[in-house]
Amino acid sequence: MNQQPSDSFNDPAGFAWRVARTGVLALATLSVAACGGSLFESNMPVPTRYVIAPAPPAQEPVASAASNVDLAIGNPDVAPGLESPRIAVLRGRELDYYRNAQWGGSLRETVQALLIATLQDQKLFRSVAAEQARISNTYLLDPEVRDFQAEYVDGKAAPEVRVTLVGRVIRVRDRRLIDTLNASATASATDNRMTAVSAAFEAAAQQVALQLARDAATAIANDAGAAAAQ
Repeated sequence: MNQQPSDSFNDPAGFAWRVARTGVLALATLSVAACGGSLFESNMPVPTRYVIAPAPPAQEPVASAASNVDLAIGNPDVAPGLESPRIAVLRGRELDYYRNAQWGGSLRETVQALLIATLQDQKLFRSVAAEQARISNTYLLDPEVRDFQAEYVDGKAAPEVRVTLVGRVIRVRDRRLIDTLNASATASATDNRMTAVSAAFEAAAQQVALQLARDAATAIANDAGAAAAQ
C-alpha cells in the first residue's frame, strides 16, 4: 500500500510555520495569564461615590404666574478645577481633592440633576427638565457653579463647605435675559470624615437650590405677569 508521507516531512517549511505559530499562541496565552492580575484584578482602592439628595418636596403647589411655565435647566458652567467627579478641597488658595471619594457623576451632572429635582419637587412650575432633553420650554435657567468645595480655615479640624451658584433666567422665545440670580450657602461639617463632609455638601447645596427655585419663580412670574398685562 502506498502511503503519502505526512505533511511534517513532506512540507518542512509548513511544519516549521505551524510550530512557530503554536509557540506564539502559547506565549500569548501565558502572557495574558501572567498579566491578568494587573489588568483585571487591581489592588487599588475603589473610590466611594457620594450623591446629593434634592431638598424635601413642597406639600402643595404654589400658585403664581409661573405655575403654567415649562422651565429648562441648562448644563452648568463650572469654575476651573471643579469640573470633575472628584470632591474639591481648598486650603488657602491651594486646590486639592479628597482621596478615594467622588461624586456619583461629574460636578456638572450632579448640580444639574440636583436643580432639576429640587425645582420640580417645589411645585412652582408646570414642568422642569434638562435643556438637552429637547422639550419645548418657556424659560431657561442657565446655572454657573462658582463654589462647590470644602474649605479648611482657622486651624479647624473639620471643614466648612461653600456652595455658590449663579442662575441666569432667560426667556426662550426671544433669548432675553430676565434676571441674574445669586445663591450662596455654607455648612460646617460636624467631623473630619467623608460622611460628615458629604452631609455638609448636601445641606449647603439644598439651601442654594431652594433659593434659586424661589427666586427663579418670582422672576418668571413677574415677567409672565407683565407680558400678560400688555
